[in-house]
Amino acid sequence: MNRILIKCLIVAVLVLGGVVWLQHRHAAWLRAERERYQSNNTALLSEIKRMQVDSSTMALDAKTLQLTIDEYKRFRSEDAATIKRLGVKVKNLEAAARHELDVTGPINAAVRDTVIIRDTMPVSRQKVEMLTPHIELTGIIENERLKGSIRIPVILRQAISLEYKGCWFWKRVKAVHQTISSDNPYVEIKYSEYIQIHKKSKSLH
Repeated sequence: MNRILIKCLIVAVLVLGGVVWLQHRHAAWLRAERERYQSNNTALLSEIKRMQVDSSTMALDAKTLQLTIDEYKRFRSEDAATIKRLGVKVKNLEAAARHELDVTGPINAAVRDTVIIRDTMPVSRQKVEMLTPHIELTGIIENERLKGSIRIPVILRQAISLEYKGCWFWKRVKAVHQTISSDNPYVEIKYSEYIQIHKKSKSLH
C-alpha cells in the first residue's frame, strides 16, 4: 500500500512539475511578446532622427521592427514577394532592410567646343562636363538636345545598436536602433526600415 502511495505521490509531483514548467514557459513567452509589441509600437510612433554629421555625410536614425515570418508576409507582402523573386526563402530570413533614397543636386556644368568623329569625318560639337566628387556629368549638345550620362556615386553605411533598460542582471533590450549614413550630400535618405525576423510565433502549451 505504501509503495502504491509513494508511486502516486511521485507521479503527482512529476505532473505538477510539468504543469509548473509549462506555465513558466508560457509566462515567459507572453512577457517576450508583450515586450516585442511595445517595442514595435515605439518604433512605429517614433520620429526618424536626421543628422548632418559633416559637410558631406548625412545620417538617419530609426528604431527597428521585430516581426515573425507570418507578420512579415502579411505586413510587408510586396517586399516578401521581391525577396522570393531573388531566390531567397522568406522562412530563412534573419532580417530584412529597405532604404528609400532621393537624389537632388545642382548642375553647374561647363560648355565648350569639342570634335567628334562621325563616319570618319570630324564634326564640331559642344560638350558639357561637370566632374566633382559627388556628381559626374558628361554630355554632347547636338540638334538642340543634350545627350550624355550622369553618375552620382554614394556609399551607404549601416550600424545596428541595442538600447537597454534596467541594470545589472535585470537589464533587458528596450529597442533596436539602426543608423544609416550617406557619404554624398546630394543623396537624402527619405525612409529606412530594418526588420528583425522572429522564428517562433506560438507559445508552448
